[in-house]
Amino acid sequence: MAPEIELTTKKLGEIKDNCLVIAFFEDKLKPNDEINNFDKSINNIISNSIKNKDFKAEKNEIETFYLNNKNLKYLALLGLGKEKDFNLNKLMDTVSNLSKKLRNSDIKTFTLDLNSFKNKNFDHNTYLEKISQAAVLSMYQFNKFKTKDLDKIKSITKAAIIVDNKDLKKSQKIIDDAAIYTEAVNKTRDLINTPPNVATPVYVADYAQKTAKENNLKCTILDEKQIEKLGMGCIMAVAKGSVNKPRLVILEYNGNGSDKPIVLVGKGITFDTGGINVKPSSYMTTMKDDKAGACGVINILEACRKLKLKANVIGMAVLAENMVSDKAYKPDDVLTSHSGLTVEVTNTDAEGRLVLADALSYSLKYKPKAIIDIATLTGASIIALGYFASPVVGNDQKLIDQIKQASETSLEKIWQFPLWEEYSELIKSDIADVKHLNEGIDAGVMVGGIFLENFVEDIPWAHLDIGNTVWAKQEKGYTVKGATGFSVLLLLNLLRDWK
Repeated sequence: MAPEIELTTKKLGEIKDNCLVIAFFEDKLKPNDEINNFDKSINNIISNSIKNKDFKAEKNEIETFYLNNKNLKYLALLGLGKEKDFNLNKLMDTVSNLSKKLRNSDIKTFTLDLNSFKNKNFDHNTYLEKISQAAVLSMYQFNKFKTKDLDKIKSITKAAIIVDNKDLKKSQKIIDDAAIYTEAVNKTRDLINTPPNVATPVYVADYAQKTAKENNLKCTILDEKQIEKLGMGCIMAVAKGSVNKPRLVILEYNGNGSDKPIVLVGKGITFDTGGINVKPSSYMTTMKDDKAGACGVINILEACRKLKLKANVIGMAVLAENMVSDKAYKPDDVLTSHSGLTVEVTNTDAEGRLVLADALSYSLKYKPKAIIDIATLTGASIIALGYFASPVVGNDQKLIDQIKQASETSLEKIWQFPLWEEYSELIKSDIADVKHLNEGIDAGVMVGGIFLENFVEDIPWAHLDIGNTVWAKQEKGYTVKGATGFSVLLLLNLLRDWK
């Protein structure tokens, strides 16, 4: 369970909690008047620790003191490093590391002094949002399938943030909205982490339908017969090797009257063996994450409703399994897509772009003002950018620039790659309209993008390849092991600030 975030306007000396957290910069170790007055009430622990250099306020330094007075059990001094080096990424990392240390020390609740974070770049609203998000996202744990030692699982149940009374109403709105954002991320993490024997295409479609019912969203689910009747030959080809049949989910949120919608299309391969071009075993063990784009889209639509965003948003989740069987599609097959374009298959492990092709083409019926697809599309994204930033490509610079701005505010890193026309030469086919993959490993991210561009006509479109950011092998800041939920914060910021 995620910790509850609360606000308080109490003075430091009035706080009653398990732990009070006060932050310091390495080059600003002089306590202010309020901290000095509080320090006197606890036998000058703070000033003595600074004087004796027991606490230097180095980045991520955390010194915890046992008080056990009538109001407080512990005091934690939090180091922020040098003021000039501090930024929002370091803020989230610092609060995340603090939360984890307190949790591991079995401290279940704490109160944090927001004023102690003030610096030359301090913005009250932004800091409040990021601290709230970090405290919740860093505490995520996926324990749904554990049955043993549940009583040994440690957690933070509540975190309070001290704010000024004059800011209380606005601050509460920021906290409430931040809770919706983090809930969307953690629900996405839950769904991605759910194993493939449970989270089949039908399971994810049912999850979407339940979400829609609870949030008054319009929901349409196309089954395999409807998908086939609509001429979506690419989806059907990818899915036919599995006993679990495909689904295409369409969720609709109307928050802005008759305005044209923004369409989000999420790839949802609930498990990817690679098909006939089967993956090496070492690449297959986390392939439940190949549904991440679709999982994110479903929870983003729920968040749109809860946030009451002034936008019309359609979320499409294209769901299938890519399995090996005597019915599976093959290299050398030629498929007829929903758009009518014929596609030569060169590798069955590049199935994501095939299901997206049909979904992108189908999305045109909604006459969108923009289309954004989100997909774990390539391993090439890892080679290009590592695990901390995702590539984005598209046909409209204004849309890309809005996504870049959302990246700045959400702190989810993206980097624009080009879609030069030379890349289209790599997917020319001798026997069909287009190949879905080039030979060799050249320009993997761009080739995936240049293929998808064939199916969006002249609508502003962007493709976000989250193949490298979807899964974390180690913890860093608010990112925990397993599914990251990457793209949810980015896209919610984009929709909130849409111009």
